[in-house]
Amino acid sequence: MSHHISLNAWFGSDQEQAAVKIAKVFRMGREQGEKVLRQLRDGMSWQFDQKIPDHQAGPVAAYLQSLGFHVDLKPVQKFQEEEDDFEESDAYESEYEDTVASEGPKNSKSFGFLGKGGELFVLFLTNALKTIFTLGVYHFWGKTRIRKYIWSNTTFAGDQFSYHGTGKELFVGFLKFSALMLLLIGSMTALEIYGGVEGRMTANLISIPLAVCVPALMVWAFRYRLSRTDWRGIRFSFRGEAKRAIMLYLKGGIFTLFTLGLYWPFFKMQTEKFWRENSYFGNLQGEFSGEGKEVFGKYVLAVFLGILTVGIYWIWFRAYLARYYWSKTRFGNGTFRFNATGGEWFSLYFVNLLLLAVTLGLAYPWVTVRSQKFFAEHLTLEGDLNLDMVVQEMQNSSAFGDQGADAFDIPIDIG
Repeated sequence: MSHHISLNAWFGSDQEQAAVKIAKVFRMGREQGEKVLRQLRDGMSWQFDQKIPDHQAGPVAAYLQSLGFHVDLKPVQKFQEEEDDFEESDAYESEYEDTVASEGPKNSKSFGFLGKGGELFVLFLTNALKTIFTLGVYHFWGKTRIRKYIWSNTTFAGDQFSYHGTGKELFVGFLKFSALMLLLIGSMTALEIYGGVEGRMTANLISIPLAVCVPALMVWAFRYRLSRTDWRGIRFSFRGEAKRAIMLYLKGGIFTLFTLGLYWPFFKMQTEKFWRENSYFGNLQGEFSGEGKEVFGKYVLAVFLGILTVGIYWIWFRAYLARYYWSKTRFGNGTFRFNATGGEWFSLYFVNLLLLAVTLGLAYPWVTVRSQKFFAEHLTLEGDLNLDMVVQEMQNSSAFGDQGADAFDIPIDIG
C-alpha cells in the first residue's frame, strides 16, 4: 500500500530552513519549497504529486511534523510500482528513524451537523405563535430553544455540544438593557428640549460613548454564549476585557478610516487574535498566529476585483479569509483546517438566496441548516490533542450584553 501526503499548515519559526528541508524531502527546487510555504501561510493545503510507499510514509510525516508542518496521510489502495520512484530522504533517514514507530500519522477530528430543516421549521413556527400570543414575551424562550437545537445537533469527534442558557436569563438581560437605554434616551431628550444650545451639545456628546461601547456589548454577548456552551461536560469561556475591545476597535476604526481602508487587514488580524486567544475550552486557551501583512496583497486584489464584479468576488475573498483564519488557530497541539473554496461558498449563497426568494422567506430554517452543515462539514481539528486532559474552569456571565448586541443587531460570529 502507498500514501498521498498533504501539508495543511505550517507553524514553524525558521521559514528559510523549512523551505530548504521540504525541498530536500520532496526533491524540488528551493524556490518551489518557498512557494509551498507561501501557499500554506495563505491557508491553502499542498499535496505531493507522487505516491509514497507505506514503510516511508510514517518517517516522512514524523519528520515534517517536527519541522512544524501539519501533515495528512491518505492511503492509496492500488499500489502500482511507484515504490521505487520515491526513496527515503537523507534529511530524515538517520535523525528520526528511531522515533518513527511511536509517532505515526496525526489525528483528525471532524465537526458535523445533524439538524433537519423540517424540525427547525416546526420550532420556528411554534416559537412565532407563542410569541404572538404572549405579546412578544416568549421571544426570549424561543430564541433559547433555537440555540439549544442548533448546539445539540452540532457534533465534534462524534459528541454533541450542549447549550445551557435559559429564556429567563435573556429576559432579565433585556429588562436591564432596556432600563439603561430608556434612562439614557430620556436624559438626552430632556437635555435637547429644556437645555437649550448647551443641552443639545451635551446630548450629542452622550451619544458618542454609546457608539464607542458597542465592542463592550460584543464582548459581554460572546462571553455569555460561550459560558453557556459545553462539549463532553466541559464549558467554554471567553476572558477578554471590554475595555481592551473598546480601545482595539476605536484605534482600528480610526486608522482604517484615515488610510482609506488600507489598514483593514491589520485591524482584522488584531480583532481575530483578541477573540480567538481569549476563548477557552476548560483550561485550554486558543492561539492565533495570523498577520495582516500576509493577507494585505489579497485584500487589495479583492477590493479591485470586487469593484469589477459588483461585489461577487468578495465571496471568494471571504472563503480565503476563513481558510486563513482557521489555519492560524490552535488549541493546544491541535490546529483547525477549513477547506471550503470560493466556488462552494458562492453555490451555498446562491442556492440559499434562491430558496428565500422563491418561498418568500419560509425556507429560512432550511437555509440555516444548509449553512450549519456547510460550515461543520468543511471544518476539522488536526493534531495530537489529548482532550481527556482538559480541566473544567467555570466563568460567570450574565445575558445583559447578549441582549444589547441583539438590540443593535451587532454580529459577533468569529471567523
